[in-house]
Amino acid sequence: MHLPHLAALLLASLASLIASHTVFAQDDASRYPLRPVRWVVPYPPGASNDVVARVLSIKVSERWGQQMLIDNRGGAGGMLGGDMVAKAAPDGYTLLMANPGSNSINFALRMKSPYRAEDFAEVILLGWSPITVVVGPAFKGSTLRELVVQAKASPGKFTGGSSGTGGSSHLALELFKMVTGTDILHVPYKGAAPAMADLVAGQISMVFVTSLSAEALIKAGKLRMIGVSGNKRLANLPEVPTTQEQGVQNFDAPIWFGVSAPARTPRTIINKINAELNAVIALPDVKERFAALGLDPQGGPPERFAAVVKEDIERLEKVVRAANVTAE
Repeated sequence: MHLPHLAALLLASLASLIASHTVFAQDDASRYPLRPVRWVVPYPPGASNDVVARVLSIKVSERWGQQMLIDNRGGAGGMLGGDMVAKAAPDGYTLLMANPGSNSINFALRMKSPYRAEDFAEVILLGWSPITVVVGPAFKGSTLRELVVQAKASPGKFTGGSSGTGGSSHLALELFKMVTGTDILHVPYKGAAPAMADLVAGQISMVFVTSLSAEALIKAGKLRMIGVSGNKRLANLPEVPTTQEQGVQNFDAPIWFGVSAPARTPRTIINKINAELNAVIALPDVKERFAALGLDPQGGPPERFAAVVKEDIERLEKVVRAANVTAE
């Protein structure tokens, strides 16, 4: 056989193989999911991310007829679970419960992170939960304005606990100090729970957390929430005024929750997951549950979530540089 003819046959065979593989991939995507899907939550059970993921996974599992399995992989401020998903096969069967800790904070703060933003394909923005200002029995006052006045009168004597250096609560504290001109000593903890315990005991002055982390202690009368960051009150604690209402401007510290997949996951699969989760977060009982958790449901296309992550990285980079925050 002449070489030109052989080359033509080889090229034709290769084209046929590529075409058949493409058809198979498209068919496989149209039937997704064919087996259980692992949803990696990069924090321990009981964390706010975990609670949100479990609410949604039950609904999605029912709709798909396949289990959406929660896999808690806490550690390294969310990086352990994030790295696992970034390196997973891009087939839609390993997803990440993303939030600033696993994504934008690490990109803004931890320059040696094992993964970068481009290692993920963003799927959907699930919702927002604002950071709140919570005080314990040691604080002699009832408003955020009083806290600012007292903190300015006693520089360095007020203490703010966080779930760890460089985390969402720590950066919220640093932003609060910047916009109010206060000098508050940061006290890092290994998680929100020990910080809350010390706040109840009067060992620290305040913490910056989501309402989900503090609501039980607030309703038990052990702690008080004196401000909700931003300009929108919480549905589950509507009596608490926003920081903007109390004269603290530019303190917008939201925690977002979303779903990410490994980069190069087929767009057909991304779109299918996006459509299912958009439908689930629109369900009345899910909306009611989100409201009880202090979470404002969002949704929308993948591009919206990608834009949120990009904007959050840029916002947090400014806080990190201004406050000279470094990772532990």
